[in-house]
Amino acid sequence: MATTKTRAGAGTAAKVRKRDTGEAGNRGEFAAVTRDEAEVAISQAAPGAEVGEEVEIDPSARIDESARIGDGCVIGADVTLGPDVTLGEGVVIGDGSTVGAGTRIDDGAWLAEAVTAGEGVSIGEGSIVQERAALHDGVILREDVSVGAGSRIGRDTQVDPDTRIGAHVTVDENARIGESSELADNAVIRHSAVIGEQVSIGKSAEIQAGATVGDGSTIGSRSRLEGKFGDELSVGSRARLLGAATWGQRVRIGDGVKVQSDERSRFADDTDLGEKATITDAVVTGELSMGEGASIKGGKEPATLEGDIAIGADATLTGAIHVYAGVEVGESAQVESPSGRYPEDVTTELDADCEVLDRAHIHSGVRLGARTLVGSSAEVGKQAVTTVGTEIGDRAIVGDFSRLNGSVVSDDARIGHGVETGHAADVGERSFIEDNAVIEAYARVEDDGYVRRGEIVREATTTV
Repeated sequence: MATTKTRAGAGTAAKVRKRDTGEAGNRGEFAAVTRDEAEVAISQAAPGAEVGEEVEIDPSARIDESARIGDGCVIGADVTLGPDVTLGEGVVIGDGSTVGAGTRIDDGAWLAEAVTAGEGVSIGEGSIVQERAALHDGVILREDVSVGAGSRIGRDTQVDPDTRIGAHVTVDENARIGESSELADNAVIRHSAVIGEQVSIGKSAEIQAGATVGDGSTIGSRSRLEGKFGDELSVGSRARLLGAATWGQRVRIGDGVKVQSDERSRFADDTDLGEKATITDAVVTGELSMGEGASIKGGKEPATLEGDIAIGADATLTGAIHVYAGVEVGESAQVESPSGRYPEDVTTELDADCEVLDRAHIHSGVRLGARTLVGSSAEVGKQAVTTVGTEIGDRAIVGDFSRLNGSVVSDDARIGHGVETGHAADVGERSFIEDNAVIEAYARVEDDGYVRRGEIVREATTTV
């Protein structure tokens, strides 16, 4: 008959053992008191159980007759082992734990007190499950996995080797946690999420359902992520990256960043979003670099950013904005959406190769054409329109409803309301163009020039 060991003279109800759990997260050791040992019959609840040598089983344990228990195992008080459970050598099951049917626990694994392992669970060699943790049906823990106290691992989830899961972590069903990853206390991994290898998830961070986080990524505390993220992602604390976007590799996200997008959105490799940046309803392709405090928000239609975009610190793009390839918006620049008050409002657009430098201010309804350049501290008024190759110099001011057709507005020039410039027209430095004036194609206003209200300039001039 299979045997277990207890201290002589104590009777089967007086189980004596010692325990040294060490510091939090370590496996701990159970061992029988060996002095004056005597062999006693194993519980009659499991007359057919297969039990190895040097096994210690508390008499209150309930063990199904089809269970198989390897050499040197320790089974505590009030433990339940269901049908077809298999324990490898040296497995420890703490008091009050329950192991469901068909579960396999490999050599040297350790379950602390009040652990629940469902049916068909697989626990790898040397793995540790701390007190009150729950492993639902079909969970797979590979070798040397550590699960913290009170954590819950949902059904059919797989945790790869050498991964540490902190206390009170929630991992929903069908998730996958890669090798050598670390989930800090209170982290949440929603169903079907995939976490790559060597990923660090911060305290109370949450990975949304179906999200993918690539290898070598680091997610800060209290951040929330949704979408598909490439390798080497770096996210600060309290970031919100929501909306099922696809992100490239080596993406860097600062603290407090908020991104709301959808499945159409794409963020390229090496995207860098500084602290407190905001993107709302954006569709992003190509490279993007956003400085600290930058903000992009969509209107009724999503904002669109496409390729090679650099948006400086404290810039603001708001509303129904279309930002195309080659755009750079400098520090402290503001690009505002249409007011929406009038049907003739023009959606703000920054076309291919536009560049908006430091502290420029782009007002509601502005449409900037391809390769438009807006200089530092320039200001472009409401519903102004530029076309291909327009350049607006440093500190220049362009009034409302003006149209600049591939022309050059030099530094410190002043363009009034409703002004129209033709192709290749040149407005010199410090020039002043009054409202509703027209500068025809190839005409030039010399430096310090002056054009009166409603006048037409057809050739080079200093005054009109």
